[in-house]
Order: sequence, then structure tokens, then C-alpha cells
Amino acid sequence: MDQGVLYSEDKNKMKNTLRVEIVVIVFAIALSFLIFGNGTENSVSGALVSNTVDQNTGTESGDVQVVKLYVEGAQYILEPSSVKKGVPVRLEADMSRMPGCPREIISSELGIRKTFSSSDSTLTFTPSKAGTFYISCSMNMYKGTLTVLESDGSKSNYVQKALPSGSSCGASGGCGCGS
Repeated sequence: MDQGVLYSEDKNKMKNTLRVEIVVIVFAIALSFLIFGNGTENSVSGALVSNTVDQNTGTESGDVQVVKLYVEGAQYILEPSSVKKGVPVRLEADMSRMPGCPREIISSELGIRKTFSSSDSTLTFTPSKAGTFYISCSMNMYKGTLTVLESDGSKSNYVQKALPSGSSCGASGGCGCGS
């Protein structure tokens, strides 16, 4: 056979192989978007868990908005920081990132008060009004905010009045900070 014909056949095979490879890559990318999403987190409710089993009662419940809670510096970090009104919220405290005093959280307007421990690191509540609310430790030294959106996802203009400055335990450990 002529080498020109062989070269032409090899070139055609390479083109066909390249086309197949491109189709496979595009298919793999599309499939990963379907499986893993588009990379953007739902900023309203983070993970929305359906038909969860309540660990306290063992009963099945409807949708729950899961919010991760931990401390950085003197701030409570809530991820995500926004939830919807009327849908139960489950705060999951990362105890490895919540030393001493910040383990007790309070929010009078949200109606929550809880002391987290390694054996009890979740709190479930259902926000009944929309707005931006403060969360603090019992001594008001560690602070954070949680925004509760209206049921339709719109933001309320209500902002809880700022909390007064916190006190100091004087590093005696009386607040549970362990210092």
C-alpha cells in the first residue's frame, strides 16, 4: 500500500479518536454536574434534610434546615447564616471548635437556650418570625447572628436591637472557659 494512504487512514483514526474523547469528557462533566450540583451552595437553608429521624424521640419529621455552628475568635459562625421561617432548624455544634463558655448559647428572640456537650451537640427549633437575630453565650462575650428569611425566601427588614457589651470572667474559669 501507498504510504500516503496509510497516513490518511491514521489521520482519520486520530480525528475519530479525538472526537470520541471529547464526547466522553463532555458527558463526564455533565454527569458530575447532575450528581454534585453546580458548586453553589443554597444560601438560604444550606442542607435541607427531608424525612429525618428525631434523635430525641426517634420519630420521623419533615424538612429540617441544618446549620453548622462553631466559634472563631469571639464570634459564633453559623453556616449557612440564613434559614427560612416556619421550617425547623437543627443547629449542629462542632464541639472541637467550641471551648468552654461559648458552649452555652442564648437567643431570647428566637426562644433558644442550650448548653452543648460532647454527648448533646444539637439543638432543634422552628423560627416563628423573620429578621436578623443575635445569638450569644451566657456571658454575652461570644456573639453571632442568624438571619431568618420569610417563608418565600425574601428578607425581612427587622433587625434585633444590638446586644450590650459582654462581661469578662477575669480568666478565673467561672464562666466555664477553663482559663
